[in-house]
This record gives sequence, structure tokens and C-alpha cells, in this order.
Amino acid sequence: MGVDRKIWQCSERYKVKGVLGCGNRHVDESTLEKAFIMAWNGILENKEHFWRKWEAQEKSGDLLEVYRAKDFQKLTMSMQDIQRMDIDLMLRMLGRIQVYESGVLLVGFFDGTEIEVNCEQV
Repeated sequence: MGVDRKIWQCSERYKVKGVLGCGNRHVDESTLEKAFIMAWNGILENKEHFWRKWEAQEKSGDLLEVYRAKDFQKLTMSMQDIQRMDIDLMLRMLGRIQVYESGVLLVGFFDGTEIEVNCEQV
């Protein structure tokens, strides 16, 4: 019986048949999950810093930005560090994860926050 292993790759990698469009390597889903957990916990640990950013976003006049800022405030006020992947939280907060050849993952949240995570840390 084989091991169930989920791998992610760049959507640009094989966009044109026979042409390598993106040179980034494949990434295990578990690595992406750990990067999200580390980045989210980083936001929680530094919420006072981010709180000022969210307050400024609330005054921006952009309704989506205001909504997201309030959502981030509400969640970070009541949450503790997460230890396991929370799919609902991820879908609500995560904009993207970029993977670089160097092994750095850039976790981008819907509020515009970007946090670098090194693959070696996860």
C-alpha cells in the first residue's frame, strides 16, 4: 500500500504543452500547511503591530479593505496560536503562498500582510 502524498506546483509550470513555464520546484502540501500555521501564529504574536495597520485600513474608504481589517481584528482578538491546519481559517485569511527556488515561501494574507517562511524552518 502506497503513501498518500499531496504535491502542489505552480499553475504556470506546464501552461503550454512541452514548455516549462515556471522553474520552481514542487512542494508538499504539508509544507504549505506548516508555512500557513507559522505565518498565522506570527500575526497572532505581533497583533499589536498589525492592529495599527488594520485601524488605518478601516479608514481607507475601500469597503473590502475595511471588511477584511475588521475580520482580522475580530479573529486575532479571540484566537490563540494554532497547532494544526484549520481549512476554514485558511480560506478566510490566505491570499496566496509563493514558493521561491531558494526555499523561501511568501505567505500573503487578504489584508496585504506578507510573511516569509523558510522551508528549512517547517
